[in-house]
Amino acid sequence: MVSSLFGRSGPFGDGKWALWASGLLAIGVLSQSFSDLFAGVLPGLDDMMRLQQVRDLLAGQSWFNVDQSRLLTPEAGEMHWSRLPDMFLAGFIWLTAPLIGQGAAEALAVGIWPLALLATTLILLCMIMQRLGVGTMGQVCGLFFFFGSAAFYNFWPGRIDHHGLVVVLILGGFSAIVSKQMSPRSGFILGLCVTAALSIAVEALPYVVGLIAIAGLFWVVRGHLEGVRLAVLGLSLMAFSTVFYGLDAPGFGPRRMVCDAYGHSHWAALGCGGLFLTLLGVFCGWLDSWPKRLITGAGAAALTLAVFIAVNPACFGDPYAAVPDSVRVSWLNAVAEAQTLPQLLESEMDRALWVYGFLTMASLATVWMIAQAKPEQRLSRIGCLLLLVLATLATMWQLRGQSFSHVFAVIGAGWFAGVLFDNWRARGGVMAVLGFAIMAVALSPFAWRAAGDALFAVEPEPGQAESLSTNCVQPENYETVAAMPAMRVHSPIDLGIPILLRTPHEIFVGPYHRNVLGIERANLVLIGDPEQAQQRLVEMGATHLAYCRGLGETNRYGKIWPDGLAARLNRDDFPDWLEPVDGLTETEGVVRIYRVKAR
Repeated sequence: MVSSLFGRSGPFGDGKWALWASGLLAIGVLSQSFSDLFAGVLPGLDDMMRLQQVRDLLAGQSWFNVDQSRLLTPEAGEMHWSRLPDMFLAGFIWLTAPLIGQGAAEALAVGIWPLALLATTLILLCMIMQRLGVGTMGQVCGLFFFFGSAAFYNFWPGRIDHHGLVVVLILGGFSAIVSKQMSPRSGFILGLCVTAALSIAVEALPYVVGLIAIAGLFWVVRGHLEGVRLAVLGLSLMAFSTVFYGLDAPGFGPRRMVCDAYGHSHWAALGCGGLFLTLLGVFCGWLDSWPKRLITGAGAAALTLAVFIAVNPACFGDPYAAVPDSVRVSWLNAVAEAQTLPQLLESEMDRALWVYGFLTMASLATVWMIAQAKPEQRLSRIGCLLLLVLATLATMWQLRGQSFSHVFAVIGAGWFAGVLFDNWRARGGVMAVLGFAIMAVALSPFAWRAAGDALFAVEPEPGQAESLSTNCVQPENYETVAAMPAMRVHSPIDLGIPILLRTPHEIFVGPYHRNVLGIERANLVLIGDPEQAQQRLVEMGATHLAYCRGLGETNRYGKIWPDGLAARLNRDDFPDWLEPVDGLTETEGVVRIYRVKAR
C-alpha cells in the first residue's frame, strides 16, 4: 500500500501528491483567520505599522520618506524601514479599493500577501531539498517540521512586517546557488536575492554573507567550472546593490550613514566584493589549484571587510550601547525577539526548549546528511550546514534569528526522517517502523514545543492577565476613540501603534529603536513619580492619556516600579489632574482616554 502511494510518476506521482496536499492544507487552515482580518485584527504592532506606512504612501507620502509624522518623538518619528515590502500591499489596495472599499481591500491584501509568501517558501524548500538529494518523503517531513517551527508564524495571514519576504529571498538565493547547472542565471538570481534582502532588513546580513561565502567555496573547490557563475554574481552584486541603494527608501544621501539598515558601508562592501568576485571569475584560469584560489579568495574577503569597516567603523560596535538604562529595563529587555540565549533560559525555558531543542537535533541530522552525501552532493549540503550554523549563532544573539535557523533546520531534519521512512519501506518490520517513529518525534518541533509546555510552562496569573492584555489592543476598543476630536495622546508603548493605525490622533511613543529618546521620555511618565507625571505630559504637549488596565506592559511597570504612575493607575487610583473624557472610570481590558488638566 505504501509503495503504491509513493511509486507513481508525474507531477502528482512519486509521492508529490503529499507535498501538494501538505501545502494546500496549511494554506487552507491559515485562510480561516481571514475573518479576523476583516474585523481589523492584525497579529502584531509591526504589522500595524506596516499597514499605516502603506496608507501614508497611498495618501501621498514620498516613496523615499518612511518616517511617521504622527509619532511625536524628539527624533521626529524616524523609521528605518524599506519600501520594497509595501509594493504588493499598496498596489493591491490601490487597484481593488475602488471596487470593494478600502477596508475590504486592506483585509484581503494583508491576508493574501503572507499566504503568497508561504506558498513560495514551500516551493523553494522542496526545490532546495530536491537539489540536496532529499527524497520525496524527506521533503514531506521537512514541510511538516516547518509547520511546527518558529519560522512558520512569519507567514500567518496579517503578518506583513518584512520577515516573510526576507526568508523567501534568502531561500531563493540558496536554491539558486545549489542549482546543479551552475548556470550564469543562478548567479544573477543569487545577486538579486541577497541585495534585495539586505535592502529590506539588515538582519539578513549573516545569510547574505553566508550565501556569498558558499558561492566562493564552490569556486575554490570546482575552479573554472564556477568561473562564469561567480563573475555574473559579482556583476549582479554591483548592479543590484546600487539599484536598491538609489531606488529604495531613503535613497541617496546622508541618511544612508547607518548600521541598522542598508547603508553606505553595506553598499560599498557589496560593490567592492562584487568587483573582486567578477575578477576572480574572469581570471580564475590563472589560479589553477584550490590552495591558490583559497588564498586569493580569502584576501578578497579581507579587503571587502576592510572597506566595510573603513566606511563606517561604528557598525562593529554594540547596537544598543546608547540605550539608556531606564529604556533597557522598561522596554528592550522585554522585547521577545531581541532576547539572547541566556535571557531566554532565565525567562522562558519552555520556549528555549522548543527553539534550541529542535535546532540541536536538526543540526546533528544535517551533519549526518553531509556524512552520508554522495560526492556531487557534499558541497551543497555543507552550504546548508553553514547557513544553519550562522542562523543558530544569530538566534543565540537575538531570538529573531529563529526565523532563519528553523527554516534551514527543517532541511536536515526532513532528510533524516525521510531516510528512516525509506528504510522502513525497504526492510519492513516492527523495528524499522519504530525507529522511524521515535526519530520523527525527536526531530519534530511540535514535540519539542509540547515538551517545553509540559516541563516549564508557567501558570497564568489570576485574572487572566494575558487575555486582558490582548483585549487592550482589539479594534473595538478604538472605535469611540477614533470619533473624538483631534488629540495628542500619550500611552504605553503597546497602545501607541493601535491608536496610530485605528484613529487620526497623534501619539508619543512606538516600539522602534530609532526613537529611543521618545521611549525614554514617554516611559518616565508611567514609571516615574506620579507627582511629576503631569508636568512631563504638559511639557511633551500631550493633551490626553490612554490607558488600559491589564496590559502586560503596564503590569510589568507596576511590579518593577511600585511607586510609579502605572502602579497607581493599576490600582484604579487616578490623580485629580486626569479627567475621563467620557465620564467613565477605568475598567480592565478597556481603553479609556483621560484629559490631562493643565497646572
